[in-house]
Amino acid sequence: MPTEDAIDAAEERAAMRAFLQRCEVRLSTIHRVATALLSGAGILVLLPYVQRDAVVSVLWALLHGPLSASRLLLAAAVVDSIALALTLLWLVIQQLTRFYFHANHIRLGGTETFTPRFTLTGIRLPLDELGPEATAEYEALRGAAANVELLVPSNKRGRERIDRQLSAYPALRSTAERSDGDRVDALLELAAARRRSLVEEVVKIEHGMARHMLRLQVVVLRYVKALLVVVITVPASFVAATAASDPTGLSVPDQRWIALTMALWAPITILVVTSPVRWIEGLLRAEGAAASTVRDDPELTRVEDLAAYMALGGWVAAFAGLLVLLVHHPVTGGAAVGCSAGALGSVALLAAALWRWRGPS
Repeated sequence: MPTEDAIDAAEERAAMRAFLQRCEVRLSTIHRVATALLSGAGILVLLPYVQRDAVVSVLWALLHGPLSASRLLLAAAVVDSIALALTLLWLVIQQLTRFYFHANHIRLGGTETFTPRFTLTGIRLPLDELGPEATAEYEALRGAAANVELLVPSNKRGRERIDRQLSAYPALRSTAERSDGDRVDALLELAAARRRSLVEEVVKIEHGMARHMLRLQVVVLRYVKALLVVVITVPASFVAATAASDPTGLSVPDQRWIALTMALWAPITILVVTSPVRWIEGLLRAEGAAASTVRDDPELTRVEDLAAYMALGGWVAAFAGLLVLLVHHPVTGGAAVGCSAGALGSVALLAAALWRWRGPS
């Protein structure tokens, strides 16, 4: 009959194995979410229509023919709008790259180095899972030629390729002749596949799970903000393109139309890009939080800050272009009323957007 201590130890190990299995399922779910965002479906579907048709036609109309201050300012505003969408897409891809890769700290023989590794490490059997006889058989099989060849090809060119890769990292360099076993151990280090005890595996996956969750929430927020900006930019580009499609050429009223469109696009973009964090704040308050400091988290607000500054630059260019058009070109009564109403609406929207962006929580 097993002793009570032996039963307790067996139950503990069974609990740890079950926990590791649950974590593997959770990690698989997390990576499916990240993979869905990696396709960038919504952004990549909408962007080509904006960049290929609407933006190109507007820029061609603005830059074709005699250039003026108003045309150049409006072109700058239009370029700013598409640059903002592309910048946010870039930041989403950047954060996805950081999600999928991590630093691997290697210490060998008094030398240490950092190497990149995939966010999912290699897995090896825990140190304390086998008895002495099984451990000896395990080590013998690890050195068997058939298993070594799974990592290290038997041909010279393959070995040289691996040696060049390993020589890039100081802790993996070897002054002596490498054996295939040395190459296998070094490649396992690059994959962060190390033997740990079962308890160490549990602690490692707990920390890794936290890293995955923190990075994934940043990726999701960046993606949502980028998608919202693209959704707002698409109709603005189409509206501006209607003015650029005049077969008689781009007239002053057409330019005013583009200026008003971009002057309204900018504050709406600031309102939209700051919305996801405010939605989260609303969720926290709905759960009973008296105050929220989500807006103080730089990881969650870096993208909206950049987007707000870029949109503000686009507004300045568009509004300046509108002022030039109103000052230097005659305006009829109806056009004056329309431009005044649009300009006042743009200023009011901008004030609301700036208050929402920088105002109190």
